[in-house]
Amino acid sequence: DNWEKDSAFARQFFCGTNPVMIEVAKDPEKQLSKNLVNYFGKGKLQELADKNQLLFVSYDDLADLKVNPHQMFPLPQNNASGPDDGPAPQVHPKYFYAPIVLFTYDYDNDELDVLGIQLERTDDARVYTKNTCGENEWLVVKCQVTAADSNMHEWVSHLGNTHLTMEPHIIAIYNTLRQAKHPLYTFLKQNCRDTLLLNWAARRTLASYGPKSFGDYQSSVGVGQFMQLIGKMWSRYSFFEKSGLPNELASRGFTEDVQIPGYLYREDGMKLWNAIGGFATDFVDEVFDSDEAVASDTVVQEWARETTDPEKGAVNGFPTSFEDKETVANVLQTLMWMSSGLHAAVNFPQYNEYGYVPHKSLHLRADLSTMPKDDAEIREWMFEEMFPHIRTYDDWLKEASRGTAGVDSLQTVRLLTLPSKNCIDNLSEKFEDVGTEAYDKFLKNLNVISEEIEARNDEAEKANKAPYNYLNPSNVPASIDI
Repeated sequence: DNWEKDSAFARQFFCGTNPVMIEVAKDPEKQLSKNLVNYFGKGKLQELADKNQLLFVSYDDLADLKVNPHQMFPLPQNNASGPDDGPAPQVHPKYFYAPIVLFTYDYDNDELDVLGIQLERTDDARVYTKNTCGENEWLVVKCQVTAADSNMHEWVSHLGNTHLTMEPHIIAIYNTLRQAKHPLYTFLKQNCRDTLLLNWAARRTLASYGPKSFGDYQSSVGVGQFMQLIGKMWSRYSFFEKSGLPNELASRGFTEDVQIPGYLYREDGMKLWNAIGGFATDFVDEVFDSDEAVASDTVVQEWARETTDPEKGAVNGFPTSFEDKETVANVLQTLMWMSSGLHAAVNFPQYNEYGYVPHKSLHLRADLSTMPKDDAEIREWMFEEMFPHIRTYDDWLKEASRGTAGVDSLQTVRLLTLPSKNCIDNLSEKFEDVGTEAYDKFLKNLNVISEEIEARNDEAEKANKAPYNYLNPSNVPASIDI
């Protein structure tokens, strides 16, 4: 029953599948819509912002997508996915909004609460609050938000910002460091394992673009539009700014002076980030005895060129050359964080979050325009008309989507959250020849982090609060291997 509570809804943005979009509001007039500012009042919002109690999530990129609703197998991309390999019937539309969600943070109870939600991007868009909605209407509004968040999570935060962002790095590493058997490859090899194979498989299955596409019938935005979303992400990408945890947090207002204890992704993530940084520094110190040794290493320089060349890796913000040990260590730290902690944080909560489809749906079959006016009738409408099909008796749809859109999503997220056998705390045998002392020191730090997380989770369970264990080192794979 927790899925209906505001506290459970809000907690997702700190500790759920997509904890990388929430922002601290510093200047509400500039950061929020006029609708929200006018509704709650500039003075009240600024007062909350001055106390670091005002936060928000804004799905701006979804607002730029042109096809809404998105059809199950839209033309012309899927013109052979209908009955008898003909055009797909333009039925079974999937709707999405581009919401703006406003939160307040309660420091006394370390909890996030929902202040208001704007679903539409018009000048007269309604602001929904729990006090101005019926109980079931408010639940529908929150479900529309979680569906929007699901699409941004799966396609951008997960696939785009980890799997696909790591891919050019792996290819550049293979083409330079691995071929030359450079000592740095011992470190990076652990972060590259299985990712290219998984990305290849995803392109042929979950993210396939063509007739009867899984991504088309499972998600509200569809395959063609999620590629646009990833393109927008990549157009803004800079290596250290977007993949380095402290810089990425600061870009969303979570600077060092803003302490919000309930944001456990940040709390545990920074512990891991710092431990990885120490490991990377110690490893680089073992490989290079001076900055001059780095600058004169032709293989390392070729790695930088391969990664940044617009015709090859084309990674914006990656060093075009290496002149000192600190820069090499920072790159190793960032790559390891991206492939381990960051991916673990957006991947492993999936089954817990998506496992009950109404709690977090990848698509919805209705928007609010067809919602009953009587709040007492809304709940039945939600399950009959809005949430994904669990079973369908439409012969063509049954064949096209295997008849189980809801079940398919459950099976998929279950597969994606299977535990890894190559977590960051069991790699000792990988560093027997180089980096032995560095890894042993790292392992001790990881054990301390693990103990701290487990102790906090024990206290949370005693207080009847949900634990957060996704960044426990014993659960964090060294690479994107699932």
